[in-house]
Amino acid sequence: MRSALKRMRHAARLLVGIVLASSAFTGAAHAQDYDNPTIGQNPVVAQPADYKPLGIRAGSFMLHPGVELAAQWNDNVFYTPENTFDDFIWHVRPYITAQSTWSRHSFSVRLAADFAWYSDYSILDYEDYFLQIGGTVDVASQSLFSYGLDWMRLHEDRSVRSADQGISPTVYTVAGGFLGYDHTFNRLSVGLLYNLRSLDYENARRPDGEIIDNSDRDRTDQDASVRLGYQISPDTQVFGTAGWRDVEYDQQFDRNGFDRSSDGWYVNVGVDWLITSVLSGDLYATYRSRSYDDPSLPDTDGWGLGGSLAWMPTTLTTVRGMISTTIEDTTQSTASGYLRTLYTVRVDHELLRNLQINGQVSYYQNDYTLLPDAPEGSRDEDTMWRFGVGATYFVNRWMWLSASYDYSSFSSNAQNDDFESNVAWLVLGLER
Repeated sequence: MRSALKRMRHAARLLVGIVLASSAFTGAAHAQDYDNPTIGQNPVVAQPADYKPLGIRAGSFMLHPGVELAAQWNDNVFYTPENTFDDFIWHVRPYITAQSTWSRHSFSVRLAADFAWYSDYSILDYEDYFLQIGGTVDVASQSLFSYGLDWMRLHEDRSVRSADQGISPTVYTVAGGFLGYDHTFNRLSVGLLYNLRSLDYENARRPDGEIIDNSDRDRTDQDASVRLGYQISPDTQVFGTAGWRDVEYDQQFDRNGFDRSSDGWYVNVGVDWLITSVLSGDLYATYRSRSYDDPSLPDTDGWGLGGSLAWMPTTLTTVRGMISTTIEDTTQSTASGYLRTLYTVRVDHELLRNLQINGQVSYYQNDYTLLPDAPEGSRDEDTMWRFGVGATYFVNRWMWLSASYDYSSFSSNAQNDDFESNVAWLVLGLER
């Protein structure tokens, strides 16, 4: 039982990592390196058992084809501080997943796309594609091997402020994967994880026709970590993680003459516990440091917190909280990088058996590491508040309707860079 619980926890951590790396669905994701909606995933935490799609059996696999048809309204599609422009955006999101039904081991494949058309500003149209392959291998009763491969063709949201933006979305591809291994020695557990990502950016165009050469953003990002955990009680585990990260740019020097390739390390120390029968989670302190190949770029480092919490005050209500601290790259000529801290709280409530409502609040802060000779007024801090509410109605096992509203407020010390946006969604989901 204890071994099964640990495997479930490991799988959950991997899923959370993938979701965080790819950002969030309902509404637009803001200022993320991997600005990708979770295409083809229902906008709820869990469907009632009697409303889950049955799928199509194909040998030892279950297939779940589906499509989302969405109408979106955004009152500030260019994310400008003033002279804003609104528009309706139409989405078609086909997808299909295949999940093994084996008694041992697991394997899954997911294909998805997001086609978006703007009613008035077609220059903002985009097409996103997503492929993910992953699975687990039960090496032994106390050992689990996990792996994943993915390829994504995405667009960079216009709200991103850490890079130059063109009149149309910047298109880029992400390819990579991960390998993981977990083994339990009685109370002691060991986890190994390796991630590899390659990012390739296409050029963009300014309103005056000038080309933005994004080849200096192409890079390979790899991360390796080891996690040690000790079960001090059946419900409580203390753990520590040590990791290394290397970022290697394809071009030695960027558009500003800097060599932004870097390497760094991080450590996490925390606890993973079942506090009560309705409250569980993990919390850890982290320290991260990044050094750059260019000696003129100062190190980016700092303390932070990370973790997640799940609370079920009633059988119909779930509250989830998340905090993370990361070091991100930038093309800003006055900074080497920035430390991002993200906080999110989401509440889901089952109003009726087939009607769920939700609310979410999130906040992030970017603290830039400025160069010693950075001029006064250089961007050194960004903040974003986001509030959202939504509802999902399950018509039957293969159809659902959802509606949501999001408000975002971005502020920065950089001049004329603040913005506010209101976004509303209507989604019809069909899945076999």
